Amino acid sequence: MTGPSTDPAFFRELERLSAEADHCYLRSGGIVERIEHGGRTFYSKFRRLDAPPNEILLRQHLRRELTLAIPLLREGQGDRLFIDYVGEEPERFLQTLLHLFAHLGISRYRFYQGERPHRRSVLLFLEPQSLEELHRLGSRISDMLETRLTKSWRILPDRRLPEPYNIFPLPYGYIN
Repeated sequence: MTGPSTDPAFFRELERLSAEADHCYLRSGGIVERIEHGGRTFYSKFRRLDAPPNEILLRQHLRRELTLAIPLLREGQGDRLFIDYVGEEPERFLQTLLHLFAHLGISRYRFYQGERPHRRSVLLFLEPQSLEELHRLGSRISDMLETRLTKSWRILPDRRLPEPYNIFPLPYGYIN
């Protein structure tokens, strides 16, 4: 892993990742909002800021003074799929994903270090598509992963979740 706080290239990558966002989310210490969606109640810990992440916020994020996230959807469409792994076998998970991506013909992706040592984030860069298409691809990937691994991940965006849950928490470093 590359140290993100001292790596200018990683900072530029965070700027690129958040460049198209017209707003961002800031994680709070407690529940910010109660959301009713699809007959369920969700409690969000992310507060929406109606401005894209700026240099100051990105640097604070890298110093782990705060946690920033960006939306995966704009007007019901998106061009990224986020896979968040929280299991005990991150290297096996990444190797399985590499094999799966080769099988599916997915070539534009990036692996990131998550907030904790075993946490991994994977971001797939896709052509713009509807939430339904993104959800269908995410379900297909998840189903294929479940044939090899114990379910220890989530894939977003997910049509069953409200907008403040379909977000990508910005990473803290690369995985080489």
